[in-house]
Amino acid sequence: MARLLEHHALDLLKQQGIPVPGFRVVSAPGAAKEAALRMGCPVVLKALIPVGGRGKAGAIKMAYEPEEAFEQATELLGRTVLNFPVDEILVSEAVTIAKEFFVSVTFDSMSRKPLVLFSSLGGMDVEDILQKEPSRLVQRPIDTTSGLQPFQAREIAESAGLEGENLLAVADLLPRLYWIFHQFDCQTVEVNPLVLTDTGRMIAPSAVIVIDNQALFRHPELERIADPDLTNGWRPLTPLEKEMRTIDRIDSSSAIRFNEMEGDIAFMMTGGGAGLLALDSMLRLGGKPATTFDITPGRVEEKMYLATKAILSKPGLKGMIAGGNITNFIPIDVKVRGVIRALKELKVNPKKFPVVFRFAGPGVEVARELASELPGIEFYDAASSLEEAVRRIVELTNER
Repeated sequence: MARLLEHHALDLLKQQGIPVPGFRVVSAPGAAKEAALRMGCPVVLKALIPVGGRGKAGAIKMAYEPEEAFEQATELLGRTVLNFPVDEILVSEAVTIAKEFFVSVTFDSMSRKPLVLFSSLGGMDVEDILQKEPSRLVQRPIDTTSGLQPFQAREIAESAGLEGENLLAVADLLPRLYWIFHQFDCQTVEVNPLVLTDTGRMIAPSAVIVIDNQALFRHPELERIADPDLTNGWRPLTPLEKEMRTIDRIDSSSAIRFNEMEGDIAFMMTGGGAGLLALDSMLRLGGKPATTFDITPGRVEEKMYLATKAILSKPGLKGMIAGGNITNFIPIDVKVRGVIRALKELKVNPKKFPVVFRFAGPGVEVARELASELPGIEFYDAASSLEEAVRRIVELTNER
């Protein structure tokens, strides 16, 4: 998923007529001071990083004088916050808060529909508050064929206890947020807090927009601002993770899901739940996975070849395990052929660098023959459990 940086999210809200405070993006303390002078203090300074939790991490500051904005920017810039380096800061006008609300449009995987969430409780601790008072969260699934209708927006606001001008303001805002969600193939559009100011104005001082990166090809207008390679969700991508994204793009018939870790066993156990089970077994047995890897069915041989080469370039590896549970969608030998090509090209000696395969499904005997071309590979099939194969690679690497 591609999470927009906050200033880009605020721009999209502003384009849809949703009130947002004035803001500027700066990369130097002097520019932060100048922004505070132009906008007038107080101002809010936020680390511009693609992750939530900045407030609790101390990466959102208030400045009541331009010189204080300079000092706060000096403190923020160059820091690493929640695993991300702070290279830019969002400086925005501070708003006087009379009341905070929470609003989100997201995709509900259970109903397979967009879901509007709204609460008259909002702010930094909204998740903890709503856990204690779940009845305060209004949830409404939306039919994608008709979208969020004005009467539904009013019902949502009314169900949250709003009335009068506040009800009308929220009822006007919700369809605008939903339009953004639908128009740009978003996974989430969230404003927390949505603020009612002391003058009675409803304004969005912050916003989160996460876009489905598989739909980015439909939105060339977002190409400049939506970077799916910016983060894996909780930290910046490593060079190896970026390389794997490049490999994944060579063929759209299958998709790779990959994360780099700090262990010493190249882990290429696929199959969703089977991969997680194998990963859990490895951790429980004391193994240290260096990667997680999954690939969906499709034309996978070339991707398996390139992915294996990329993974084995990681320094400090002691061994490798590849495979999964029973596979029916594509012949096993297709995957194995790609891995074997890479091992041969890299001149891997399985007698010195342990390699364990555990495959089951159509083509398993052909896969076994392919693996036999590199003496020393231990090949397990459906007669052995995933855990037995994982135990074996842990034992072999512990001997090194």
